[in-house]
Amino acid sequence: MSQSQASSEPAEVSFCPFCHEGFEGRVECPEHELTLIPLDELPRRADRALDQVGFFLDPRLGRGAPLFGAALVLVGFGVPFVRSSELEASALEVAIDGAGNLWFTPGAAIVLLWILWRRRSRDTMRAARAAMLGLALGGLLPLIYTCRRIGLVAEVQGATADWLGGLWLMVAGLFVAALGSRCFGASR
Repeated sequence: MSQSQASSEPAEVSFCPFCHEGFEGRVECPEHELTLIPLDELPRRADRALDQVGFFLDPRLGRGAPLFGAALVLVGFGVPFVRSSELEASALEVAIDGAGNLWFTPGAAIVLLWILWRRRSRDTMRAARAAMLGLALGGLLPLIYTCRRIGLVAEVQGATADWLGGLWLMVAGLFVAALGSRCFGASR
C-alpha cells in the first residue's frame, strides 16, 4: 500500500539557479552541474532595460514625440490653413489647387510614421535619428515657400492672407518631431 501512495504523489520539481529550468526527481542540473533548488528560492532576474517595442503606437523608447508630431501634421493638413477676404482653404485644398510642393509636408509625416512602423528595436531607432530630423526639418521648407508665395500673391492682389490653425498645427507637429528625433531610441 505504501508503494502505490508513493508512486501516486508527484515528484518535487527543482530548478537550476543558472538557467531557471525545472527538473523532476533530480538533484543536479544535467547541463550546468549545479545543485537544484526549490521554486521559492530561485533568484529573480533583474529588470532589464527595454530593448524593443512590439506595438506600433507604443510611445516608449522615445517614440511618443515623433508619433505625436506626425499626427499633428496630418491633422493640420486637413483643417483650415489660410483665409483671404472671400476664401478659406485647408492645406489639402491649396495643394490640390496648384501648390504641388505642399504635398511634401504630409509626405514627410507619412515617412516618419513608416520609420516608426519599421524601426522597433533600440539600435535601429537610434540609427534613424538623423533621418527623422531631416524629414521634420525638410517638411517645413514647403510650408515656408508656400506661405511666402501666397503672401506675395495676396499682396499683389491687394488682399491679406490670414494664417489659420492648420499652418500652426503642421509647424508645431514638425517641431515636435524634430525635437523628438533626438531621443528616438532612448530608454527615457
